[in-house]
Formats: sequence, C-alpha cells, structure tokens
Amino acid sequence: MIVNPLELLLKYRVLTFEELSRLSGFSREVLERLVRDHGTALRVEGELVRVVNPIDLALRLVQRGMSPTRVSELISWRDFEEFSAEILSKNSYETVTNLLLTSPVRFQIDVLGVDTVTGIALAVDCKHWSRNTRVALTAAAQRHLERLEKMRKYRGFVVARYPIVKRAVEVAGVILTLVRPLFRVYSGSVVLVSISEFNSFLRDLRAAMDELGVKPLKLY
Repeated sequence: MIVNPLELLLKYRVLTFEELSRLSGFSREVLERLVRDHGTALRVEGELVRVVNPIDLALRLVQRGMSPTRVSELISWRDFEEFSAEILSKNSYETVTNLLLTSPVRFQIDVLGVDTVTGIALAVDCKHWSRNTRVALTAAAQRHLERLEKMRKYRGFVVARYPIVKRAVEVAGVILTLVRPLFRVYSGSVVLVSISEFNSFLRDLRAAMDELGVKPLKLY
C-alpha cells in the first residue's frame, strides 16, 4: 500500500528513512530525492528525517491536492502560532505569543505583533481548522473583535504585563486561516488572511489595509 510520505512526516514529525520507506512503500532513493525537494520544510539528521517547518509542509500538501480537512488534522494551533510569530518577526514586528489577561477581565490573543516604528499592532487569531464557512468565520471574527475591544478598554492592565504594548498606537485583528477565506474584512477592524498570504500582506500592510478598508482601533 502506497502512502504519501509527506503526510506521514507531518503526522509523526520525525522518522528514520527505514521507517518512512516501510510505512510509505517508497524506496530510499525516491525518499531522499523527495526530502531534497522539500528542504525548507524537512531536515536530514543522519538516518532521521525531521519536519522543521510543519506549516510549510502542510501548505505544500494542500497545493498538491490533499483535503484541507485532512491537513488540518495533522497540524496544531501551536504550529500556526509559531509560524505566524516567525513571519511577524521577519517583518520587524516585536511579538508576544499567548498574550493573556485574567483580571479585571479575561481574554487571550494567540500572537500580538507590534511595529514599534509605526505604532501599528496586529492581534492574530490562529485558525488552523478547515471550517472555511461564512458562519464559522463570522463567529470567529466577532469573538476576535471583542478581544480587541477589551484590549483597548483595559490597555493599562495589558501594558503592565506586556510593556511592548505601550509602543502600540492602534490595533487591527487578523484571523489567520489555512485556506483562502470566503471574505476579507469583518466590522472594519478584523481582516481575514490565509497563512500563505500572510507574509505578502505584512510587506505591504498599509496599502493592503487601505484597499480592504480596514480601520484599526485606536488604543488611546
């Protein structure tokens, strides 16, 4: 029985060439060529093949025709969180992961990126699930908008715990999805972007927000 070796690697994250050959049905020679072709997502460590970029590998599987539902079962919210924080950092944002306030109100933001030059902050909600429906996305966007409102209202408490937030003048919400979302903007302040688009979105942020009509919330 032939099994996609990339799917196996995404599932187990690290396998020996022998294990990968036995489970997939492919020869070592074919597997070595496959690993070389996916060098940004995989790394060879002696006899081991290790996944070093799960989201990159997941996107490649989607592009090759694998069901987004199946791919979403093989990755976690933490994979999404780490990848989005890495992209923000590469675009010169200071990042906070798992921003959490428990008093006087409770809310959590998966990843917050702050551009300390412009004062724009992006609050990212990572949605690795495959429920790309208008109802599910609208509900997620509404919940995220409520987090932004709490962040603005209780800014002083957030700054006390996360000083970098003091450098943020305004904040926009980002719903980060596995596949291209069905709509782009919710209530003016939350934008929906697929993980494959995120880097290009950040590179030309102001132009993209202007084009979409996104209006960040003023924090003070």
